[in-house]
Amino acid sequence: MSDLNPSPEFEEKVRRAMDMPNANPEFVNKLRNELMRGPVKMKSRFMFKPAWAIAFVLAMAVIVVSVPGIAAALGRIFGYIPDVGLVENTGGLRILAEPVSVTRAGVTVTITSVFVYEDRVELAYEVTGVKENYSNQPDMCGSVHPDNDFWSDADADLRLPDGTIVRRDYAGEFQFENRYAMKPVYAVHIPANVSGLTMVLKCIPFTRLGDVPENWEVPFELIPVPAGTVVGAPVIEVEQPTETQSAEAPTTSSTAEMPALPAPVVTMQLEKIVPLDSATVFYFSMNAENGDPSLVSIMPVVAYVIDSQGQKIQLIGNFALQPFEHRVGSLFEYTSQSKPADGPLTVVVENAVAYYAPMYVEPRQATPEEMSFVFDAGSNPQRGQTWELSNEFRIAGYPLKITSAKAVIWDDVKTPSFIDGSQGYEYGYQFAVESDPSVKMDAEMDIMQDNCGFAIKSNYMPVSSSLLYSQLCRDAFPSGEVKVTIRELAVLMEDTWQATWVP
Repeated sequence: MSDLNPSPEFEEKVRRAMDMPNANPEFVNKLRNELMRGPVKMKSRFMFKPAWAIAFVLAMAVIVVSVPGIAAALGRIFGYIPDVGLVENTGGLRILAEPVSVTRAGVTVTITSVFVYEDRVELAYEVTGVKENYSNQPDMCGSVHPDNDFWSDADADLRLPDGTIVRRDYAGEFQFENRYAMKPVYAVHIPANVSGLTMVLKCIPFTRLGDVPENWEVPFELIPVPAGTVVGAPVIEVEQPTETQSAEAPTTSSTAEMPALPAPVVTMQLEKIVPLDSATVFYFSMNAENGDPSLVSIMPVVAYVIDSQGQKIQLIGNFALQPFEHRVGSLFEYTSQSKPADGPLTVVVENAVAYYAPMYVEPRQATPEEMSFVFDAGSNPQRGQTWELSNEFRIAGYPLKITSAKAVIWDDVKTPSFIDGSQGYEYGYQFAVESDPSVKMDAEMDIMQDNCGFAIKSNYMPVSSSLLYSQLCRDAFPSGEVKVTIRELAVLMEDTWQATWVP
C-alpha cells in the first residue's frame, strides 16, 4: 500500500492533460513516469490536534498582544500554514476542530484542514492505503461527468446540516485557487450557527473505478478563531525598500525595417517572510514599470537566498507554472531547501519569463482575426509536404513570423517520453516560428478545428529566437483553408534582481 496525496505539480499535469482543450500529452507521460518511480505524497506538516486546537490559536493571540515588535510586523494579521499558505484572519474565521479520518477496506480519507471565511470554504484532504494503479483511461475516477461540462465524480462536495449540497467553485471568483482535486474551494457563506459540515466524495481522484471503496462521507466539526488571532506561523511584513534591478531588452532591432524592440523595466519586491523551524518561506512579486497592456504574468526562472554566512540556498516554488494564476504583481511563494543562518537575508532571482496574451486581457488588445493566419493545404495534403509562409505579427512590440508549415504525423514528432502514444492524434502541421535574433521566446498556437489539440514543441521554455510548433489532429490532415491562431507569447528577461531584508 502507498499514500495517494498528489502534489500540486502532479495534479497540474493531470488537470492540463484531461481538462484543457489543448491538452499537452507531455504532462501525462511525465505523470506516468513519476508514478512508476513511487508514490507521490502531499502530507500537511501542520495539523490541529484534538487537545490543543483552541489552545494553539489562543496562545498565538497572547504572543501577538504581548510582543509589540511581532504585532507591528504582522500588519494585516497573516499566518502561514505549510501546504496551505497564507491565512488572513479579519474576523469570523472558523477552522477544523481536529483532523477527521474515515477508513474503509484499508483505505483512509483524512480531512487535514478547513478554513471557513465569510465568502468561501477552503478544504484539504489526503488519502492513504491506495495501490498505485493510476490511469487516465475512461474508467479512472476524475473524468468529466457526462451530464455537465465541469464537475466530475472525483470532486468533493460539502453537505450542510439541512441537506444542501455545495459544489466546488469552477468558474467564479475562486476558480484559480480551485485547481486541485484534494484542495477544493467552495464559494458559499456558512451561517455562524453552523458548527458541523460533511465532505461527500463519490470516488477517490486518480484511482481506477471499482478498485477502492466509493461513496465517502466524512463529517467534521468547526471551531471559531478570535479576530486578530494568528493561525499558524507568524508572517513578517517586509516594509523597508528593497534593491531591484531592471531587465531591459535591446532597443534596436537587427532588421532595419522593424520598429525598435521594447525595453520593459522589470522589478522584484520582497513582501513577506515566514521563519519556520527547518526552512524560511519568502513571498515576493514581479512587476513591470512600463508593462505592455497585454502582459499577463512575469514568472521567475531561478530563485535562491544568500544568508548572513554567505550560504547560497536554493528556493523551491510552491506553485504551478500557470501564468494566468499569477498575474503581474501577485505574490510568489518560495521555500528554502534548508534553514538560512540568522541575520540579513538576500533573495535573488535570476531571469524571468514575461507572458503576453493580447486576446485574453481586459481590455482586449487584439482580436482573434488579428492573431490568426490562414494557409491553403489543398484538398489532399501529404506527409512531408511543406508550405512556405510569411505571416508576421507583433505582440507587445516583439516581432513574430511564421515562415513555414509542414505536414507531419505522430512518428515525425514523437519522443520516447510520450509513453501513452498519440492518443488518436496522428496528423497535423509543424510551424516554423521566428523572432528577432536577440529575443528568446516561446509561443502557444492552435489549429482552429475541433479535432486538433495535441501540441508538441521543440522547446517548452523561451531559450531561442526560433521554435518548431507542432499540433496534431484526429482522423486526417486538415485540408483546404487551415486557420491558425497565436494565443500566447513568452519572452525571456535575462537579468538578476535581488532584495535584502535586515531583521
